[in-house]
Amino acid sequence: MRRVHPVTAVVAGLTVAAALLAGNAFADTVEAKAGGITRPTQRQALDANETVRNYILAHPDRPLPTVKPTATTPAPIRRYASGLPWSDGGFFEHSASGATAFAQWRGAPLDNVQAYTDRSTWTAQLNPWWAGSVPATFQPGRDDFILSVPLWTDDGDAGSDGNWKELGQKIAAVDPDALVRLGWEMNCCFSRATDAEAWKKQFSRAVTLLRTAAPNLLIVFNPNEGAAQGGTVSAIENLYVPGKVDIIALDAYDWYEPFTTAASITTHFTKPYGWDYWYRFARERNLPFGLGEFSVYSGSAASGGDNPKFFEAAYGWLADRDKADPGSIRFVALFNDSATYCGCALSDSRNPKAAAAYRAMIDQLRTT
Repeated sequence: MRRVHPVTAVVAGLTVAAALLAGNAFADTVEAKAGGITRPTQRQALDANETVRNYILAHPDRPLPTVKPTATTPAPIRRYASGLPWSDGGFFEHSASGATAFAQWRGAPLDNVQAYTDRSTWTAQLNPWWAGSVPATFQPGRDDFILSVPLWTDDGDAGSDGNWKELGQKIAAVDPDALVRLGWEMNCCFSRATDAEAWKKQFSRAVTLLRTAAPNLLIVFNPNEGAAQGGTVSAIENLYVPGKVDIIALDAYDWYEPFTTAASITTHFTKPYGWDYWYRFARERNLPFGLGEFSVYSGSAASGGDNPKFFEAAYGWLADRDKADPGSIRFVALFNDSATYCGCALSDSRNPKAAAAYRAMIDQLRTT
């Protein structure tokens, strides 16, 4: 919202009042729109003051006419099928039926479904098998399809211009304004982000080509929680490309250290490149924030296992930020993977304590 200096507002108000009294002599010089008022010239302000003084002298028993300011209409807050303040869903192992079953189990519709391309080669990446991840209830325009796309395939191929345009068209065929987690987890994990300039050049190129074919796609800059690993660029923020990103997101799990004590929970939120850091990074650039992946990680001894505190802390943190800045949380995607290495899935039999906490937080935060 555009702010108005108080002296400007007072002078402008007098100008309008005087204009009403003087037959609207210069009312068109004052503009009330978009929450702001244009400053009158010095000559207009002096003329207004003289008109007001004369009115008061002529009508000592009457109050000075006032002009009621025009109310500014706030931007509408998007409504989601889940009833949560943000798009809430997740990854369901590329199974439409699995997504449907999970929505029924949690007692709330899914707002988003996440998928991953086959990153082995560009031929494999252009196979849109991942389109089958969305359930029959999915509605483009209301719901979000989220696709995770590497900047290079595993064989080191950056892709031709035609490859990227074709991929953009295939994503948009599922959801014209889908979210693309481009080069996600760039601070670790096969990202090839060892040279900031080379990585940013490829990121910018990919965004331009995707948007050429599908201009409404939303690009997500999505690091992993914490410091850089595996020889990737240590100053992770230097990989961000202004003007090429629509959402800042974070991947975060219950491990190293697990969310089991107040101290460890605070550390996750406040450490360098933690939750608070990336949330501030987003808001300072007037971008919304999201959780690209999150869950318990009971497949690892370094985790909190079947830990209900993780979801209580995570959703509490999200709710606090949404309450303070409505609309600042864009999406949340549970990584509901049943693979042994991860142990991230939730159900009545898989991580049942964490699952119960997850459902309780969903129920608590729903508005419908």
